[in-house]
Amino acid sequence: MSHPSRAAACLFAVVFAVSAVAGCGNSDTSDDPDPVTTTSLSPAQVVVAAGVDRKTRSPDGDAVAIVLTGITLSRQDGFDRVVFEYTGNATPGWAVQYIDKAIQNGTGQALLVPGQSLLEVLIREAVSPFDAGAKAYPGPPIVRDPAAKAVLEVHYSTVLRGVTQAFIGLNSFQPDFNVTALSNPTRIVVDIAG
Repeated sequence: MSHPSRAAACLFAVVFAVSAVAGCGNSDTSDDPDPVTTTSLSPAQVVVAAGVDRKTRSPDGDAVAIVLTGITLSRQDGFDRVVFEYTGNATPGWAVQYIDKAIQNGTGQALLVPGQSLLEVLIREAVSPFDAGAKAYPGPPIVRDPAAKAVLEVHYSTVLRGVTQAFIGLNSFQPDFNVTALSNPTRIVVDIAG
């Protein structure tokens, strides 16, 4: 006799649980969607969220005849921005990372770049102007902005075998940074927190 009472108890528990869950619905029958809260990050927060790890991107397949035409440094709200501008429409690849010493590609020469830390910027598939018949980067080799807080200077190094090399000397030890691409004209943007 104990078996039927156990079965009845189990059946009662299941029916009770289903009833309880069914009764937990929203009694509001309006068709209005629930309000959604969204939070957008400021550009400075995006830079901080990017962290300090190496940033890389593969080049577009048709980014083989682009040439560096300018380097700029500017202060933004909460960060400094370094922009490398190129000819052409394709986006080159990049590798940007912290290093201990600024060593020029091809020569092995140590470059004097001031700062508590250094970012090396390698922009790939920027064909050597000597190979492509294009004009070389006109300079200046060192770019500074007195309004910048995070960046002391940007030091253009070389273009060798399709790779543009530059170094960014920073005021503090390895601040967060982010790398993005912009178009019309083609630009590689390095944003540094600070």
